[in-house]
Amino acid sequence: MARRLRMFTLGLLVGGALGAGAGYLYWGRQVKAFNERLAGLEASANQIQSERERLHHALDDILRERREMVETAEHLRTQVEQQVHQLESLARDLVPPPAAPEAGAAP
Repeated sequence: MARRLRMFTLGLLVGGALGAGAGYLYWGRQVKAFNERLAGLEASANQIQSERERLHHALDDILRERREMVETAEHLRTQVEQQVHQLESLARDLVPPPAAPEAGAAP
């Protein structure tokens, strides 16, 4: 009886060890494939994040340039308006007033 118990226990241990080894081999391969896929996805995510940051900086540069262009255009518009007003004032000063009709002239 004791011998049967020992053989049963030994068989149980050997079967458990074989089952654990087979499970490790099966799941180990799947975990390895999963880890490789995960590493590939992480690399892609890092690449995308880097590209996103680069595009964000490029957009910031474009916006800064556009704001500078708007400021320059506004400054030039103001200068042109001032020059137009000066020219209009000069034109008014240079145009002679209409001559008044003389009293003895016939219409």
